[in-house]
Amino acid sequence: MKKGDWNCPKCEFMNFASNRKCLSCREPRLKRQLNPGEWECPSCDFLNYRRSKVCLKCNCNRPEEEAIYEYEDDQLWRRPH
Repeated sequence: MKKGDWNCPKCEFMNFASNRKCLSCREPRLKRQLNPGEWECPSCDFLNYRRSKVCLKCNCNRPEEEAIYEYEDDQLWRRPH
């Protein structure tokens, strides 16, 4: 299994990282747990650092701030002052 490959939660088929749906049963891939500030490219699904304004893989622009976070405000890590 290579980095990013995933097992389907429904049928346990091993899929390549690029597959958005299971090739066996068509179950959608589960969303990855993102670290605070990270964002997933809407075009190629590459996981980018917060500081990246464009995707490091395909050069797609980072989505608007509201779309980046899947965390509640109280779950976000904040740098101490």
